[in-house]
Amino acid sequence: MIRFSEETGGRIRASFSKDTKDTGACKKRFIEMDRMENYQIGHTPAKGEEFKIERNVCHDAHVEVAFSHRHTFYALYWIHWGEGEHMIDFEHYAILPNRMFFVKPEQVHLLRVGSKVCYSALQFTEEFMWPFYAEKGSMVLREESGVYRDLDRSEQERMRVLFDLVSAESAGNLPDSETLLRAEIDLLMLEWRRMGRAEASRQSLPDILIRYRKLINEKFLDCRQVSEYARMLGVTPNYLNVLSQRCVGVSALSLIHRRIMLEIKRLLLRTDLDVSEIAYAMRFNELSYFSRFFKRNAGVTPNEFRRSMNKMYQK
Repeated sequence: MIRFSEETGGRIRASFSKDTKDTGACKKRFIEMDRMENYQIGHTPAKGEEFKIERNVCHDAHVEVAFSHRHTFYALYWIHWGEGEHMIDFEHYAILPNRMFFVKPEQVHLLRVGSKVCYSALQFTEEFMWPFYAEKGSMVLREESGVYRDLDRSEQERMRVLFDLVSAESAGNLPDSETLLRAEIDLLMLEWRRMGRAEASRQSLPDILIRYRKLINEKFLDCRQVSEYARMLGVTPNYLNVLSQRCVGVSALSLIHRRIMLEIKRLLLRTDLDVSEIAYAMRFNELSYFSRFFKRNAGVTPNEFRRSMNKMYQK
C-alpha cells in the first residue's frame, strides 16, 4: 500500500509497503518525491492560510508556479479576460473569458497563459470547511463535478454576488466571520454544483450514469468489472454499457479504464515509484499485463509516458 505524508520544507515522502507470501514479512521503503510539490494556499510548501480570496487580479504569464504541481486546497479560478491553457489531470483546456475552473487537492495542474490574464480566485482547505460540514452532515466538495464551466450572463451575475459576499466578509474582521464565510463558500459551491447539474441536464445524462461514474471514482481500485457496478446500481451490465455508449460515446468498461489510467499517470508523474511498484499499488498481479494495459490505453509504455511528462511539465 502507498501512504503519502508531508515532510518539512515541502518535501513529500511515499511509504510503500508490500507483503510477500514467501516470508510473510512486510517490506517498507521511503521514496523521496522530488517530482511533485504539494502547495499550500499562496503556493508555498509551508502550511499557512486555510482561506484566501483574490478579486480581479491581473498578472503577466506567471500566474502560478511555472511547473505542474498539486494543491492541498480547493481552488476556483474565474477568468475575466486573457488566454492560454490550463492542464488538469493531463487534459488541456483553453483559458477563455468567463470560464471558471475548479481544481481539487488531488489533481495535478499547470497554468500557462499568454501575455496577461485577469482573474478572481477563491482558495480554501477542507479543514477550514469541516466545522460547517460536521454540523450540516454533508460535503458538497466531495461530490463529482466538472473541471470547468463557461458562465452565461445570469451565472456571471450570481457568481459575482457570491464572490462579493465572500470578499466583503473576509475583509470585515467582524464577530462570527469564519462561520459566515463557511456558509457563503458553501452557497458558492452549491451554485457551482447547480450549474453542473443544469449542464448535465442539457446533455441529457441519465442519473444512473452519473451514479455509475461516481461509483467508479470511489471504487476503481477494487472493482474492475462492469458487472460489479451494475449489481450495485440494480441494473444489468448490458443496460449500463448501452447507456454509456449512447450518452458519452464509450463503453462502460472504458470509463473504468479511464479512471485507472488517470491514477497510474498521477503516480508516474508525482512519485519516484518504479513501474513494478505502481503496478502493485494499482492491484495488478502481473507487471507484463500492467504494461500492456497501459500501452493499449496510452499508446506508449509507462516509462515513455513518464519521460515525456517530465520534459513537458516539470521544472
